[in-house]
Amino acid sequence: MAVALPRPLSRGDGTIGRRKQSGVAMADRIEREIEEILRKIDDFVPDRARRPARRVGRPLAAAQGWLVHALARVSLRRVAMWALIVVVVAFFLRGIPGATWLMIGGLIVFATAYLLSRRGGGGPKIEKRWRGQPLDLSRPSWPNRLKTWLKGRRRA
Repeated sequence: MAVALPRPLSRGDGTIGRRKQSGVAMADRIEREIEEILRKIDDFVPDRARRPARRVGRPLAAAQGWLVHALARVSLRRVAMWALIVVVVAFFLRGIPGATWLMIGGLIVFATAYLLSRRGGGGPKIEKRWRGQPLDLSRPSWPNRLKTWLKGRRRA
């Protein structure tokens, strides 16, 4: 003997039952993200990482590519650190001819690296985004935090 269970109320929009009004926005956002992920998974085809063919006839180009790659990883902080090391070593080796010039060169490189690092910028500001939405990762300034703290103390 089959027992008939009551059917859930269908709202006609694919959802069943009633949602609380406060959770509607969060549930819709999560539902959109899940649908977006599922669409992207359908289109995802992993590429196999292949090693580039080794070029035998271009040793100079390969060396140049290695040098460019190595120099691209050097930061101004590292340049300043090595310049200070050169200055200190040249200071202790003052008796050797040319150590004074080495110390002056180290000081110039250190000052240049410091000034370039303080200049800031360097490129266009890139807006941080998550799933196409801009992110605001900034913290409130100290005057705003002080105002908030004072407002909280007045209530107590």
